[in-house]
Amino acid sequence: MAFDVSQIVEYVLNHPVGTTVVAMSCMASLATYYGFTRNKCKEYMSPLAKPGLVVLHGDGPCPVIVNPSPFVLKLQTFLRMANIEFVHDLRHPFGRENKMPWIELDGKSYCDSTFIMEFLTERFNVQIDDHLDAEQKALARFILKTVEENTIWAVIVYNRFIEDFEWFGKCVPLPWFKYYVFKLMIIPYVKKCMYGHGMGRHSPEEIRHIARGDLMALSITLGNKQFFLGNDPTTIDACVFGFIVNILSGLSEDSWPNKMVREEFSNLVAFSDRMKARFWPDWDEITASCKSH
Repeated sequence: MAFDVSQIVEYVLNHPVGTTVVAMSCMASLATYYGFTRNKCKEYMSPLAKPGLVVLHGDGPCPVIVNPSPFVLKLQTFLRMANIEFVHDLRHPFGRENKMPWIELDGKSYCDSTFIMEFLTERFNVQIDDHLDAEQKALARFILKTVEENTIWAVIVYNRFIEDFEWFGKCVPLPWFKYYVFKLMIIPYVKKCMYGHGMGRHSPEEIRHIARGDLMALSITLGNKQFFLGNDPTTIDACVFGFIVNILSGLSEDSWPNKMVREEFSNLVAFSDRMKARFWPDWDEITASCKSH
């Protein structure tokens, strides 16, 4: 998910701990972690850039998943689906809108995973959605917005940052200073965001009820099909895959979302496995390389 760094800074400065040495240390660590200010981000151009090459910016892999950000993984999967050449620059993960992922192409930057995919589809004449009719495209839109605007808050954000951050912090793994930045500053900010969204106003039982309803809708929509809109993968499959695999690999095996998907929605597990086999044959190699570092 994407956070506005300037809002985080403002939140920290108003935090009760903000006037203490601990908060100052956390702010220094936060600045180191994000590695840029709003102005620097606008000016940054990757040394990896060259004409016609997409430079992807965002989170990198960790020992349990090739990318813990559903949005970055969505875009990475789309790029592989569309056979678009790209490189992944782990520096400056947030773009000019303070969101990730973002890309550079031919000296220009583009933000927001969905907007990026729309742009790249036109720029590289990607045809993976060309066979879809208007009704299928409308359904894809509903799936996209359900997953990215609702389900992700009830499942990944809530479990990863509120319920089970200890597991996530160990599995990524986060260096101690980043761990405490998240613990003291960013997690309270996430809670504030969840409350503003509306999901954080619900009880844990209600949040699980919402999550189950959304996952059931996804499972019913997929049915016995190979992919969400038929036997061929399309853009929406990249989106849902980035989300589902982050439940299955990016949350604890003992977490309720992981158990819920595996025990109640086995076709979503099979879908995730198909996407991994087809577009991420190097998945285990990537995650294993993180474990060795």
